[in-house]
Amino acid sequence: MDTIAQLAHDLEWLGREAPLYSRGAGLPGAALTIDRQRDILRTAEKLERQLKNAIRYNPNPLVGVDYPLDSILESIADLLAVIEDIKVSALAADRNLPAKVKQFCAMIQNTFGPMGAEAA
Repeated sequence: MDTIAQLAHDLEWLGREAPLYSRGAGLPGAALTIDRQRDILRTAEKLERQLKNAIRYNPNPLVGVDYPLDSILESIADLLAVIEDIKVSALAADRNLPAKVKQFCAMIQNTFGPMGAEAA
């Protein structure tokens, strides 16, 4: 759970920062835009792997031991769909990327609880 929360936090940070770099596309700093796109894609792919591994090995710790399995799988499927949308938006330099990342982080919090709650 800590890894998923940390990756979601990283993705949120990268997503919110993306418009700053996309404004510079075509300028000498355009390589930064490509690097940021790669960072967003890499982080999204890591999140995707973590979620898939979590349900492959033991989905119960994701949301609680007594939580219905079909609800867990539906939540994970929704999260994976949003991750895919984020990846497409990152490649297209979509200016709605920060809002999509923010929505994803809210979904993570609703599914797993507040980010960083494990550390408290």
